[in-house]
Amino acid sequence: MRILVGYATGYGSTRSYAEVVAEELRSAGHDTEVISAREVHDLSAYGYVVIGGSLRAGSWLGQARNLAKKTLKAGKPHSVFICCMSAATENGRRQLDDMVLPKLKQKLPGLNLENPGLFPGMRNMDKYRFPIRGIMRSIAEKAGTENPDETVDFRDFELARGWARELARLLQKD
Repeated sequence: MRILVGYATGYGSTRSYAEVVAEELRSAGHDTEVISAREVHDLSAYGYVVIGGSLRAGSWLGQARNLAKKTLKAGKPHSVFICCMSAATENGRRQLDDMVLPKLKQKLPGLNLENPGLFPGMRNMDKYRFPIRGIMRSIAEKAGTENPDETVDFRDFELARGWARELARLLQKD
C-alpha cells in the first residue's frame, strides 16, 4: 500500500517521528513517503495517510489540521500521531486523552483518534523565540526542573516504532 506520512512540526521533533514511523512502515513492505504537511496538495496517489503534528498551547499546529481536513474530504483512511512535551509523563498523557483529543475530535469530526500515537518531544530552549521561550521556562519551573533553560530531549523513538509496527500490522489485515 502507498502511504503518506505528513507532518507539521514546530522545532523538528515531529519530523523526526514521521521519519521513524515511515521507516517502520517501509520495513513492513509499504511504499511510504514523508512530506511536510504544508507541501501536501494531492492525496490521490495514497491509499492511507498518517497525520503527525505537534501541539502548541494545547492546539494542533494549523498545517496538521489542514492536512487532516484534506484527508477527511478525500475520504482517506488515516491515523494520527501527536508530538508534545505533555506526552513525556503519565499524567500528561492522561491530560491529552481527557482534554486535547476530545477538543481535536470536536474541531475535526470524523478524525480517527482510536489509537493515536502520543510521543514526547524536546524542550528546545536554544531554538525558541520570545514568548515561547518564556512559556517553556515557566512550565519547566512549575515542574520543578533544576535548570529550566536547558535543552532536554524527551523523544522516545522506540515508542514510535512500536506504534508504527502495530499500525503496519493492522494495515496488513486490510
